[in-house]
Amino acid sequence: MYRPTRLRTRAAFDDSGRLLALIADGESTEEDGTPLSFLDVEEGQAAPGRDQIAAALAELDRDALQEVIDAAIAEGQAIGASDDPITPEVLARINALADAREVAEERIEAIATEEQQAQEARDAALARLAPRSDSEPDGEGDGEGDGDGSGDGDGDGEGQQTEGQPAPQAVNASSGTPGRRRQTTAIPRPGSVPSGGASARGRQSGQQRTEPSFAVPRATTALVAAAGNTRAGLEDGAVITSAETLGEAINQKRHALRNVSGGNGENVPVASLRTTFPPERMLGDDAAANTRLIDAPAQPEVLVASAAHAAAGGAIVAAGGLCAPLNIDYDVPVLGSVARPVRDALTNYGVQGQGCGGIKWRQHLSFGDFAGATGVWTIANDRDQSDPNAADPAPKPCLEVDCPDDAEAYVEAITLCLQFSNMTARFDPQATAANVAAAQVAHARLSENRLMTQIAALSTTLTAPAVVSAVRDDLLAIDRLLSAYRNFYRLDDNVALRAVRPLWWRDAIRADLMLGMGVGSGQDLREAMAVANATINAWYAARNVNITWQLDGRPATVAGAAEVTMADQFYGAFTDNAAVPDWPGTVETLLWREGDMLHLDGGTLDFGVVRDSTLNQVNRYKQFSESFEGVAHRGVECIRLVSALAPTGMTAGTADTAAILAA
Repeated sequence: MYRPTRLRTRAAFDDSGRLLALIADGESTEEDGTPLSFLDVEEGQAAPGRDQIAAALAELDRDALQEVIDAAIAEGQAIGASDDPITPEVLARINALADAREVAEERIEAIATEEQQAQEARDAALARLAPRSDSEPDGEGDGEGDGDGSGDGDGDGEGQQTEGQPAPQAVNASSGTPGRRRQTTAIPRPGSVPSGGASARGRQSGQQRTEPSFAVPRATTALVAAAGNTRAGLEDGAVITSAETLGEAINQKRHALRNVSGGNGENVPVASLRTTFPPERMLGDDAAANTRLIDAPAQPEVLVASAAHAAAGGAIVAAGGLCAPLNIDYDVPVLGSVARPVRDALTNYGVQGQGCGGIKWRQHLSFGDFAGATGVWTIANDRDQSDPNAADPAPKPCLEVDCPDDAEAYVEAITLCLQFSNMTARFDPQATAANVAAAQVAHARLSENRLMTQIAALSTTLTAPAVVSAVRDDLLAIDRLLSAYRNFYRLDDNVALRAVRPLWWRDAIRADLMLGMGVGSGQDLREAMAVANATINAWYAARNVNITWQLDGRPATVAGAAEVTMADQFYGAFTDNAAVPDWPGTVETLLWREGDMLHLDGGTLDFGVVRDSTLNQVNRYKQFSESFEGVAHRGVECIRLVSALAPTGMTAGTADTAAILAA
């Protein structure tokens, strides 16, 4: 249990009266003192102010300043873990610790700037002492340099380095200090990187992601460093742009924790994904205002049409060979994408700020429930009502209205935890970073499948038979479904729907068209051999269906009381010397009115280090992360369509459809 220690101290000043340090009685300013000794004051006196702290830290070097930062953070965490009452003295101590940390960080930045300025001044001075060539004894050339350094004056070409001139020191491009690593560029929302392979250093392919014609306001996310990462070249809140930088920060934090007592089983944050939501995506305490915010994306003007997508690829260039000894490539390739197309297809709302991890809303009403509220009253009814000799007509129907029912949805945690050897993390950071990258791919797959499972559980399941071939049967089933859905709910063609389907089904459609008969030559043949993605997407856009191609797939189901037969919607590992896998015999489609399905974002994805006595005994540590998300359906009905389709290339003119339908 933490209790602040009160020491009697004395002040040390220089000849000009400037405060040098506050020294505890019985202690000295030598290295055996604690890093925070200058904060201890005599009981009853006020804590040192920011100017006094700055004076006390002015002469310290980087390492000593970092020790002050680490000690301040450690003591602050101890105070936070204590259940003692917060007295004015404890609050003053907390503020003094925060001032000490901020002043130390500012001083580290100032030292870096001073070193950089000194380096630049040194290089400039040495450049003045560099020997000149014989052709320019007085340095007054005619200014006609040809750009390669051979001009006979002050030519503006970069030129070759003059003999005897010292080479400039290499400087890390992300920092003003030589050798210091810092990266502050923003990174995209998780899941938005292009699909395909990437190395552990974050290589990306040249493919560009196509955007829909209408994009709802979405959250922006950046991976930022937590406090105490200065030794890794990362200030508090600095943006981390690569897995390698994250691995370096984790290593530095792990080394720093070796000098801190206690903390058995404590989670020490290293970085966090900070998500910023636009105002129109933040829910509050006003139920009516929440309903207006959620209904806004479903307005007709924002539910019309869909965009066609086209993908662009790059070429791979082969490298040549050298006679010199081979270099070692320490990178570990990671194959897989962390894209989240299913999540991005949903209307995203952040719920972490509400403190409840979920959402409650009033369910939609369907006009089909109001059949008892409508009727017809004719002239004959009116005449009979006033004729005493005629039977009274039936009264006009009137339906008693009840309050709409409430519905709730909650987030769930999608966890990720990796255990590493301290030896491996220290001497093979590339492998550590690659393992983190591969685990994030697995995390994305589980997260997407969980969303689809929740959507399927909220849906009405329908089936469609195989009649002719993949393309024709598929579009036939979609048209039949859209006709029934729009007619039953009285929707016009301007109301857009959203469909989620497996990406491999687009390949099956292309193959079905390639196998089709009756294709001649020239342009028709070329188009049949390689139908563009944009063309396939346009077929659904013409039906006002926004198509999303998901990268994963749910497992097979067996027909039963509440289920239909469906094949695995994903592929397994390849088998050596086996045939090329065929497409699954059925395809699952999830369809709803655009804007009805919500993605509940319940918090940030945190990366951190777990250490305890058990792990220390086996020389191990753990890295952890979690995301909190869920699905809420605010619409009337979502449809799950399971279609039995096969890419055979047949048409109604080449197949006996009557026999197929009879079977």
